[in-house]
Amino acid sequence: MSKKEEEKLIKRLRDFARTAGRTCADCTEKFPGQICMDFNTFVCMSCVGIHREFQHKCKSISMSKWTAEEVKKVESGGNLKAEQLYLAKWDSKDFPVPEANDVGRIRKFIELKYRDKKWFSGEASSKPAAAAAPKPSAGRSTEAPKPEPISKILNEEPKLVVNKHPPSRAAPANDLLDFNGGAPPPAKPADPSLAGFMSALDIGA
Repeated sequence: MSKKEEEKLIKRLRDFARTAGRTCADCTEKFPGQICMDFNTFVCMSCVGIHREFQHKCKSISMSKWTAEEVKKVESGGNLKAEQLYLAKWDSKDFPVPEANDVGRIRKFIELKYRDKKWFSGEASSKPAAAAAPKPSAGRSTEAPKPEPISKILNEEPKLVVNKHPPSRAAPANDLLDFNGGAPPPAKPADPSLAGFMSALDIGA
């Protein structure tokens, strides 16, 4: 492998470390320059020595020789993915992350984390956890209230009432100028005399 190709591989590791290894995987040290190949994690000088005590394979980003396959394997991991696996059940109250250079606590932390798998669970998730849906307030329903039946409101079943007697029609109003009480005037009887006949013909006597 040429020098230029080696430099490209190292650059890939450094670029990946900016997002996947800004802090040591096993203590609080910033910008670690070592990689534990067993877990594809970025670790500091203090932690890398302890990993080697547990027979974990480790390499330096800038001082070691790298192959394309090794770099690709590291890029498939990172500190966050290892944390999702080996610290899935971890609570900082049980065992806080050791301070940098606290070799005794770092050793114990690495032992519990990787060898004993005290907080290990399942496979690392590549997707962020979905936001939980908000829960309704206690004692408050999210459904619209249903209308109560009318029988419950009236305390009895409603009855249909049919009026058997249709309303009477109002009598026509009497003409105020009709002195006969609204009845037509009686017809005059025919006059059988000659004078009546002539009067009917409108002929003067």
